[in-house]
Amino acid sequence: MFTLAVGTLLVALGLAGVRYAPAIVETQRRQGMTPIEDSSIETSDRVAVTKGAGVVVAVVGFVLVAYGVGIV
Repeated sequence: MFTLAVGTLLVALGLAGVRYAPAIVETQRRQGMTPIEDSSIETSDRVAVTKGAGVVVAVVGFVLVAYGVGIV
């Protein structure tokens, strides 16, 4: 049951990360949370990496949900 709850939470967080990646990157830039020498890193690259991290979190969540249900 705990695995199912954690998996569901990770799926939700991962999907939110994918959906709101541009806003997350913009907020990081506004609050100065970007590297000092980030001139070589384009905003589109930062958004792509943020979306990729969200996908990884969502996939881990799906695997945990499948394990919690008994499929895996």
